[in-house]
Amino acid sequence: MLRTLSLASLSILALTAGATAQQGEFRLGGGYERFDFDDVDVDTAVVRGGYDFNRFFGVEGQANIGINDESVTVAGVTGDVGLDYSLGGFGVVRPWSNEQANVFLRGGYTTTEFDAEVAGLNYDGSDEAWAYGVGGEWFFAGDNGVRLDYTRYDYDDGGEADTYGISYVRRFGG
Repeated sequence: MLRTLSLASLSILALTAGATAQQGEFRLGGGYERFDFDDVDVDTAVVRGGYDFNRFFGVEGQANIGINDESVTVAGVTGDVGLDYSLGGFGVVRPWSNEQANVFLRGGYTTTEFDAEVAGLNYDGSDEAWAYGVGGEWFFAGDNGVRLDYTRYDYDDGGEADTYGISYVRRFGG
């Protein structure tokens, strides 16, 4: 897990270095997202970095860290389910964009690490997913803004998750 997080951090830093050398715009943000896995809700903190090639096209990477476990009862047995982390990379299209606000569509691929504990037994697992979503950003004070978004995750094992998020976003460059 630490190696994966380190690689993701290095990727975001490399993206930042490349972004400052070009004429595009870099975005960095953080906030809250809720994962809804078929009646199991998990709260996460999200950190996101991105680079816009122009006003309409960009890329972004994100890392989610679970901040709570959900208690679940199945057949009279109660256990805890949690999300350790999720890492993803996305392409972003902004069909409507101006200096103060935009609407975006995004699609990408993610990996998620989770854990469960039932009756003293622990299980750790991971799964990959294609993810796609929609959202908007509003820059209320120059380069400082707020982002609202929804993303759907279609996991390789057949499971699905919906996320809803709100975060602060800061623009650099451009």
